[in-house]
Amino acid sequence: MANLDSLAVDRAQAVESLAASGSLSPVLPSTGSETSLVQVVDSSNTVVSATSNIDGQEPILSVPPTDPVRTFLSVDHLSAGDGPFRILADSFQYNGRTGWVYVATSTDQVDDAVSSLAALFAVGLPIVLVVVTWALWRAVGQVIGPVDAIRRRAAVIGGEDLSQRVPVPTSADEIASLAVTMNEMLSRLEEAAIRQRQFVGDASHELRSPLAALRVQVDVALAHPEDPGSAHVLESVQLQIERMSTLIDDLLFLARRSEDAPLTNVGVVDLDDLVLGEVHRLRDRGGPDIVLQGLRAARVTGSARDLQRLLRNLGDNALQHATSDVTIRLRTDHDTAEITVMDDGAGIKPEDRLRVFERFTRLDDARSRQTHGGGAGVGLSIAAQIVRDHHGTIAAMARPDGHEGAVFLVMLPLAPQNRTQNGLTSFSGGR
Repeated sequence: MANLDSLAVDRAQAVESLAASGSLSPVLPSTGSETSLVQVVDSSNTVVSATSNIDGQEPILSVPPTDPVRTFLSVDHLSAGDGPFRILADSFQYNGRTGWVYVATSTDQVDDAVSSLAALFAVGLPIVLVVVTWALWRAVGQVIGPVDAIRRRAAVIGGEDLSQRVPVPTSADEIASLAVTMNEMLSRLEEAAIRQRQFVGDASHELRSPLAALRVQVDVALAHPEDPGSAHVLESVQLQIERMSTLIDDLLFLARRSEDAPLTNVGVVDLDDLVLGEVHRLRDRGGPDIVLQGLRAARVTGSARDLQRLLRNLGDNALQHATSDVTIRLRTDHDTAEITVMDDGAGIKPEDRLRVFERFTRLDDARSRQTHGGGAGVGLSIAAQIVRDHHGTIAAMARPDGHEGAVFLVMLPLAPQNRTQNGLTSFSGGR
């Protein structure tokens, strides 16, 4: 409707321009596609000019508007034609008086267009709604479907069976990334559960053997209380108890480290003092010669208790497998402290030099747990864990001189305030 009004105003202004220039004729010139009815009336509402399609007809409005302003009217019919019509009455000055230009435009086409559009909407809108609803349902289904599948699978995964994984959608979107992340988390949980079950099983096995031996020895002693060998039985029981105490202590340490327990009592540690103390401890135990080949002052940041355990485990391992001597050395290289523990035992095969640091590892060769009474297979695992806790490295290797035996090299970062010592304090020659 606004477009019709705008066209009517343009037509009225064109007629008013003709009147102002004195070119107004009784029959208004056609625009070539004239569909409107146009009349010019004077102040007495007498038709002075009109388009040919309304020439000779009565005024469109029997009474002009009372106010000389531009006015729009809507009527159902006119004498000049069937309605409805939209009428513009625009006042202008004609021969010194107020005249009017009437422009009447049929609204049949507009009404037909509105009716057609309404019919189109009446038929098409439900179809569009159905199509849009179906498209939304498909889109939401593509999003919710994978999420629901992940939810259903996650609901059945329990601690008893962590081998299952959630389905990963083929679409490379955030949901697929979420599924991949969940599967990675499940893999870590499964590995942790496997390690926990293995740890409990190995610990139970290691504790069962000394407990069984204790029971047999105690039963024998009770059955023969007057036997002179009872004292020997008590000594054996004491050794078994010491072994169990050490094993339980090691197992508790591994359990705490499995839970990512932080280091306690961290400070600056004089590593050379700990090495010297370990040398004296090993010499007091007797057996192979303990050679302190070099000792340089070195300070590291960490737990003195854990570092002492590290040296004890490496020393006990070397003493257990050595034939005649164990060599210990401490040196510094730039910002690193290097601890070397070397024995002259059977050595470690290249393929076992990484596996030897795993928990409850027992090598199937001459360097086995049966040598010198054996162990539980956790000492080197604890040593490796302590080194990792102190941001260092540990490695097993062959002797550099080509002789039979094993070398364990530990490298730890020096403390920033590390004191320097120019000389080497050397001890050698056994006990």
